[in-house]
Amino acid sequence: MPSNPAARLTCPLCGLDHQAIALARGERALCQRCDTVLAQRSRFGRDATVVFTLTGLILAVPAFLLPFITVGKFGQERGGLLLTGVKGLWENGMPLLSIWVLICGAAAPILLLVILGTGLLRKRLTSDPRPSEFLSSTAQAMSYWAIPEVHVLAILVSLMKLGSVVNVSVGAGFWCYVGMSVSLLLAWRGFMLRPPEIQLEDATPDGARASSALSTA
Repeated sequence: MPSNPAARLTCPLCGLDHQAIALARGERALCQRCDTVLAQRSRFGRDATVVFTLTGLILAVPAFLLPFITVGKFGQERGGLLLTGVKGLWENGMPLLSIWVLICGAAAPILLLVILGTGLLRKRLTSDPRPSEFLSSTAQAMSYWAIPEVHVLAILVSLMKLGSVVNVSVGAGFWCYVGMSVSLLLAWRGFMLRPPEIQLEDATPDGARASSALSTA
């Protein structure tokens, strides 16, 4: 397959420099020294990352607006939204923890999805195939704060604890939040492992080659 001497990929683990070549759908580019995945062409097409990003943004709306969990005991029930826990932490004398939960569980994931969507749509709608350096660096910085999957695990642990004391049921807002978290993870993986813009679409049949799509520089 054709290669482009100007396109380079450097392994983030061992630092080995590679010259990138074109990837077909489903192919992965592996480091020749440590087998770290450096790039991957999605089996769902070049717009898969955009679709995951937009899906995450769409699901974020009902995740914030629909009932998140409902607790009840002795016939009395009380429901809460996604940010109800943040408000509860603030009112119970834990403002720093409430701000931390708000940033990592809500604000940062939404902002990261917006940044990814802006960068990916800009790349698709303009003639410049190069990603914006500013948006890429901002997304990279925001990824350290956006950890909705940790928030989901914390909620599940809390539900297990509460389930032994009161009746707990999860609402549609929780499942939308889970969907948003999964979409964000898939979008971020696709963004980080996007191949250099040198590949030819469907250059080889899907799955024709197995592991490395790189040659050492």
